Amino acid sequence: MSQHSRLFAGLILGAAIVVTALAVTRQVITVTGDAEAVRLSRDILTFVAVKNPQASIKAFQGFPETLVAEAQRTKIDHCLALAVAEVESEFRHDVIGSAGAIGLFQVMPSTAALFESSVGPFRRPNLTTNKRDLGDLAEPSVSTRFAMAYLRDILSRKPTVREALTEYNGGPAGRHPHYYRMVMGAYVEILERADLRCRYREVPKVPAPLLAGMIRM
Repeated sequence: MSQHSRLFAGLILGAAIVVTALAVTRQVITVTGDAEAVRLSRDILTFVAVKNPQASIKAFQGFPETLVAEAQRTKIDHCLALAVAEVESEFRHDVIGSAGAIGLFQVMPSTAALFESSVGPFRRPNLTTNKRDLGDLAEPSVSTRFAMAYLRDILSRKPTVREALTEYNGGPAGRHPHYYRMVMGAYVEILERADLRCRYREVPKVPAPLLAGMIRM
């Protein structure tokens, strides 16, 4: 084999090794990411069960994945979305508000109807018969998708999360200014839970003696 042929063969072999290594790396990253996602879903369900011991875990299947995905689309921390759900319904997926809002995120059917073109059709509630039917908004995943679509719409018009949350709960007139404080209070408590992997957890402070030792080094 000529020197040129050996060089060419070496290049081919090197390229094959690189491609194989990249494929293995991607597979490892995918498997690791999948395992993290499974753990996060489990821990979110555990959190829901702690906050509402009467919650039907069957009803909440699929909720963690939807919550994380929709929060990312909305560009907010999924833990902030959890805080909104806690304040709105205390994680009771079948609750009806005094104004007719339904489900986990207390979405009005009339509001959800505005977002059917982007989120998809939903089955309306029927509260006029003896057999109460809350429709699709009583499903946590459906409630989450419509709630986050509504919040995205508000955030496109409001400059701050505070104003957006105030409108989410109280309408354009912002009738309940205390709502933001309630959500932030719940959010601060959730941030303390490392298992929920909140995006904006406070970075642990370096103890003073250790910091002084680092400076001397």
